Amino acid sequence: MPDAGSLSFEASDWLLVLHEVSDPGNLGTLVRSAEAAGATGVVLVGNSVDPWSPKTVRASAGAIFHVPVWQVDALETLSAIGVRLLGTTSHDSLGVSHPESIYEADLSGLIGVVLGNEAHGLPADAAVDSWITIEHAGRSESLNVAMAGTVVAMHVARTRQKDAQG
Repeated sequence: MPDAGSLSFEASDWLLVLHEVSDPGNLGTLVRSAEAAGATGVVLVGNSVDPWSPKTVRASAGAIFHVPVWQVDALETLSAIGVRLLGTTSHDSLGVSHPESIYEADLSGLIGVVLGNEAHGLPADAAVDSWITIEHAGRSESLNVAMAGTVVAMHVARTRQKDAQG
């Protein structure tokens, strides 16, 4: 099990932050997506599933050995070191007034994209700086956390690549 090192980041880094994700398959998929999108790493917050469980390792397709994974007790730990936290929500039923579309959000600088637990999402009072959403059509209330995380991660990667090219 590789040591992720200290929680120390550059202004150009970005993180996938998973708040109490409980399914090992989802965690493994999200680590794999973080690697594919070029994220600096993955941060597990609170009571999340074991990143080294056999199912997580299998679902990550080996990415778990190449992407740093940190564990912290609270989102405030990341805020305290300068990470701007973008909380994800599938709709504004949390009391979040009109979350911003990921396609319009400011994805620059040191950011952490925060995804919540499979059953409950992120709490409305989560310590995030702003809220973002993946706009979608149809009757589905939300996307699976691994699907949503993959969509957001690949969009962050594409946006940052375009910004770097000018």
